Amino acid sequence: MKGLRGKITPLDAQCNKGKNRVQPDIESGGSSLDELLVHMRRVREAIPVNERLREVLKERLAGMRAEDVADLRRPASLFTAGSRSRRPGFLWLFPAILLFVVIYWTWWSVIAPKSLEAGVLKEISRFWLEESPLDFTCETQTQGFLAVRDGALQLLDQYGNQTGAVKPPKGQSYASPALSRTGDKLALVRRYDTGGEEIITVLMPPGPLGTGAARQVEAALTKAEVLLKIEGGKYLSGLAWSPDGQTLAYVQSGPPGQNDVYLLANDKEPVLLGMGSCPAWSPDGSRLVVERAGDNGQPELWLTGPGDGGAVRLVEGERPAWGTHGYLAYIKSTTTERVLTYSPDGSPLFKVRQEQREIRTIDLGRKGDIAYKQHDRRTWPGDRLLLAPDTRPGADELNWLRNLELEGVREPRTLLLGKVDGFQKIAFSPEGKTMLVARQDGGTVALVRVDLQKRLTRGVND
Repeated sequence: MKGLRGKITPLDAQCNKGKNRVQPDIESGGSSLDELLVHMRRVREAIPVNERLREVLKERLAGMRAEDVADLRRPASLFTAGSRSRRPGFLWLFPAILLFVVIYWTWWSVIAPKSLEAGVLKEISRFWLEESPLDFTCETQTQGFLAVRDGALQLLDQYGNQTGAVKPPKGQSYASPALSRTGDKLALVRRYDTGGEEIITVLMPPGPLGTGAARQVEAALTKAEVLLKIEGGKYLSGLAWSPDGQTLAYVQSGPPGQNDVYLLANDKEPVLLGMGSCPAWSPDGSRLVVERAGDNGQPELWLTGPGDGGAVRLVEGERPAWGTHGYLAYIKSTTTERVLTYSPDGSPLFKVRQEQREIRTIDLGRKGDIAYKQHDRRTWPGDRLLLAPDTRPGADELNWLRNLELEGVREPRTLLLGKVDGFQKIAFSPEGKTMLVARQDGGTVALVRVDLQKRLTRGVND
């Protein structure tokens, strides 16, 4: 590359601005590659702004590392809103979220008005209808159920499959089964055909009531402990264990219409609680709800307890059950009226009137204190419809409509049907998440499991 030796090109002159002169360091005969490398070195060394920028970047990086080290060494209590560290900007979120969760949980558990609602219904078993209502009790959801039919004890697993039966000795029969909340103790009424009844208790075998459990229960019944004996002319029913499994409530009936509730503890004499039947323990075991005859002939529910000075009337109803979450469920008879057809102007033409049973709930809490504080109120928290009877038209309604159509009747008419005894008994599972319902269906009784859920109360009571 002749002509480059000792000469300064325009680009060199621009890059060497501020310098005295350029020393030619390319000898004659040098390769073009050497000349290019020398030229590139001159360009790099001729731009002072690169050095300044490099120094500024080094200073800033060193300062940022020093701040990070100082923040790590600084105590947490010294962080302030004006600090350069970004940590105080989000450290307050954790206690704020925790406080919100606590407030919401308190509001939901104590303050917010809630009601119990029925979820999925599943039939788990079916029995032939008898004169007496289906008497049953349930263990934990993973163990199974016990029922009494025709004086024998029927065992069902958690899915409702009948896994066996325990028949009493000849001349005896079983009634009113009651399991403790933990499922380890079973109380029964043993009746003799010759007269007289007694309350017995046995220890239940551990595990689910599957195949082979019937033999274990039968063997345990041969070693049953007798808690109470009564003479002929009196009857025992309504057995119910307290939540701690130490006290047994039962009903003793004498002459027709005379029912008394007693409490029976270990090695103690029975204590009379008062008139009533179908006792249901509160979740804490301090009080009971019993069924009594009302002045108008309708059954009523009363709240009472061993240490209370009196009883408080709740509502009209029968066969109560008090769940672990504080909800009292009961069966209530109501008269329903259904419109089958309408006239051209929109007014009801043919109607059906019938007395039916429905299941309702009341939120009494774990002790029922609200009933003693506001005993004069007419409505109660959470008093809502839980399960309604099947109101689909049956054969009687269809035949009645057909006859009216054939006769050409166009005036309003009402069909009065007999009482429908749909629901027979209800019981909460020990966990309180499900309910077991005995429902009459034609010539059979269906045992139905109902899933339960709590919802915020909206609107007025049903």
